Amino acid sequence: MAYVKTGFSIWLLIFCCISSVWAEEHVVGALEEEIRWLQEEVFVTTATKTKETIEKSGATVTVITAEDLRASGARTLMDALKRVPGLGVHQFFMGSASVEVRGVKTDFAEKVLFLVNGHPINNNLVNGGAMWGYNQFIVEDIKQVEIVRGPGSSLYGANAFVAVINVITKQVDDLRGVEVSVGAGSYDTRKVNIQGGVQQGDFDMAVNFNALDTDGDAGKVDSDAIGNSGRTDYWRERYEVGMNFSFGHFWGQGKYVERKSGPYLGANNVLNNESKQKYVDYFIEGGYRRDLTSKLGFSGKVYFNHFEFDNFWEIYPEGSTVVNADGSTTQYPQGLRVRSPINHDVTGIELQLEYQLSLNQKLLFGTLFEHQSQYGVEHWLSADGGPLIDISENANWNDSHVRDITAAFIQDIWDITEDIRLIAGARYDYYSDFGDTFNPRASLTWAFHPDVRFITTYGSAFRAPTFGELYNINNPAIVGNPNVNPEEIETFEIGFQGNLNRKTSASFIWFYNQIDELIASVEGDSAANTHGNAGKLSVQGAELEIETRLKDGSTLAANYTYQHAINEVTDERTADVPLHRANLTFNYYISRNLSFFSGLMYKGETYRVSSDARDNVDEYVTLDLALVTQGYVAENLDLKLTAYNVFDKQYFDPTPIGVMESDYPKPGRSFFVDALYHF
Repeated sequence: MAYVKTGFSIWLLIFCCISSVWAEEHVVGALEEEIRWLQEEVFVTTATKTKETIEKSGATVTVITAEDLRASGARTLMDALKRVPGLGVHQFFMGSASVEVRGVKTDFAEKVLFLVNGHPINNNLVNGGAMWGYNQFIVEDIKQVEIVRGPGSSLYGANAFVAVINVITKQVDDLRGVEVSVGAGSYDTRKVNIQGGVQQGDFDMAVNFNALDTDGDAGKVDSDAIGNSGRTDYWRERYEVGMNFSFGHFWGQGKYVERKSGPYLGANNVLNNESKQKYVDYFIEGGYRRDLTSKLGFSGKVYFNHFEFDNFWEIYPEGSTVVNADGSTTQYPQGLRVRSPINHDVTGIELQLEYQLSLNQKLLFGTLFEHQSQYGVEHWLSADGGPLIDISENANWNDSHVRDITAAFIQDIWDITEDIRLIAGARYDYYSDFGDTFNPRASLTWAFHPDVRFITTYGSAFRAPTFGELYNINNPAIVGNPNVNPEEIETFEIGFQGNLNRKTSASFIWFYNQIDELIASVEGDSAANTHGNAGKLSVQGAELEIETRLKDGSTLAANYTYQHAINEVTDERTADVPLHRANLTFNYYISRNLSFFSGLMYKGETYRVSSDARDNVDEYVTLDLALVTQGYVAENLDLKLTAYNVFDKQYFDPTPIGVMESDYPKPGRSFFVDALYHF
């Protein structure tokens, strides 16, 4: 706990120093800021697929606004998500950041559904995750992020297992003309972002372009999967183009993302510098919405998603010696290299009716038809130092596959009294490859006091088996199983949300997750293991959050998460997941145009499985700082200076047992300067 005390002391010292220097600036705009905050009402759409105030959403929701992102100095979406109660951001062998929610942690975050303006982007059918293309999602284009913790399959279907995260991008009305931002910082990182829009009568359109280039942090690894030491190689290039438009009752959006990167530790947890990851992800969506009568509204949309990767992996560098499971060794004097392209398409249509049954009751009906396809799967190999050879015909790693989904859902929002709201709904999904699944959800909100609400919820959700889990072949470690069933979860929540006084809000949520049919490695008929429904997990925990607004408009906030996850097969605590997480943040408004942010993040000790002889992963505290100006230096110029991991703390994310001796290194201290000019 020494790091906790040291971190808090330094954080407090910084706060006191700045307070004394800028004390006289506090009163500038304080009254206007106070009035704005008191009148502010937050609306969300993700929890119910309809526009509701956050107090009446019937869910555990955290909202991050564009102002929050700016004031905190967040560089990417993940920088903001890591401070949300119940969430954690971790790194794994391919370098991408992934999201842990309430003690449920996987490499690809396939149990979290990510949306962009309500559009699902979990398009990677081979592992179900959304972070390959959208990792390092830029913040300049974000208007609001809505994080709904708990199951969401009753509205959204697959992947809405433990959370739904909806990124709402800016429209023309949210922009200040044309905005151009450039940034540079540690690890030779450079970024440019350009966005703007047009309005003409009933037509408006916003467009955005972003580019990022970085050498990445070279983390130290003492012992990789074959015992070598060295530093990771995780350079990155990322390009993104996005747009959204509306014209009368019609609307549309699209986004294209291309990302290239080094291996970090590669596909086999082996240090190398030749691997190259390449991902392309894009979608286009168009819709129509209008009120058919005074009580009946209709909306519909069609969409197309495409995802592909073409990765070149240096599995073993030249001169590698690999110890096999039986104790024998295999030499790779020329190394081992592979290339593994694949393509995924998703085409669908969704229709929705909203019916105002009475002043106190609203019904929602919806149906969806979707076709998913995987194609262009190839396997190239070089084991002798020569050119890559296409071995797809005889030794491919997967194949072409299709899946059709038909779904229907219903939701009832009923204000039983002025103070009591019941939300109940369910969704039925039929998958052509594994069958059907039914998932209900219900919540009851009771405003038993003008400033305090009691909320309780129950819901179930599923996570569909991926094409990798169903169909992977020719892998010496684990292969697919076409008979795998979807993972299932049931969640109970109970808690209180409200205001302690006119300046302080607080919430307490207790949750319990029961997860069955977890897909895991089981003993197969051949030498390789196979995917099967072999896991059970229970998680109980609590989230506590409090925020207070100071006299000058500054905010002081803290949250704490307790998550006790048990592997019910082994009756042990789940490995690689901390018992405790906490965040302490202070947003200090020095003046109307100048603010300072400091954020302490604490992650508790991470335990290993009992058969792992390595020490547990130590607890740690990191401190991030930001100084943000808006029109302070020049009228149309905003500046953002950020320092992450100010202590230069060496800390790690755990590697599973049997992967390698070392853990995954996290970035050290880094600095970044961002300048935005609007015309």
